[in-house]
Amino acid sequence: MKKLLIVLLISSILTIGCSMQKISSNSVSDMLESILYVDNKLVNTFMDGYELYLPHGINVVDKKDYNLTIKDSKNLYYLYVDTIAYYYNQENTFKEKNDHFYSKKFVYQDKDGFVDIVENNDYYFVVLMYNYAKIETYVLKENFDISFINMCSILSSVKYNDKVIKENIGTDGVNFKEEKFNIFDSKAENDNFLKYEEEYGTYKEKIIVPNRDNDIIDVDEVVE
Repeated sequence: MKKLLIVLLISSILTIGCSMQKISSNSVSDMLESILYVDNKLVNTFMDGYELYLPHGINVVDKKDYNLTIKDSKNLYYLYVDTIAYYYNQENTFKEKNDHFYSKKFVYQDKDGFVDIVENNDYYFVVLMYNYAKIETYVLKENFDISFINMCSILSSVKYNDKVIKENIGTDGVNFKEEKFNIFDSKAENDNFLKYEEEYGTYKEKIIVPNRDNDIIDVDEVVE
């Protein structure tokens, strides 16, 4: 039933097209509920300590540590995965922002998350965190719906490898736990739009050379 809801939701968005200029709190909540409640078992991308699914048309353009820069035909996304916070089951410390366009903590499938969105003329800066993984993008309002559906789909597919994560942490786990990076922070601020435009509007093109086996991607080699 949930899969049918997703298909209907996407079909409705494609039918409306570019006339959909502004989102509402209800539309964000509907997309979250329809997608995150689905048990997404699809996987086509493997990283050190976790795996996930990238929908058709979304490609990896850069990799750094546990994080990926990904791109579709119109937008650039930054994906951050905090295996340390996952390993220690850290509490979601995000604080909702009353002055933002949309800012809310949530729990689906017993997994914490938050959405933080700020508005700037024809654009939204969007931060979505779920299950210790976070995606950020700066997107035209007319492209928001498809972009947000992709963001939800990607984060709902993240699956952790406890054995690999434990081995990576090793005896220095306490030091890792105290690292400065915080998955529950949001960069969405009302006075950072120039920075968003510069950072999310341009990037250095890199070619990811994957080992492909039935459309499976093992992101290991980057060629500049």
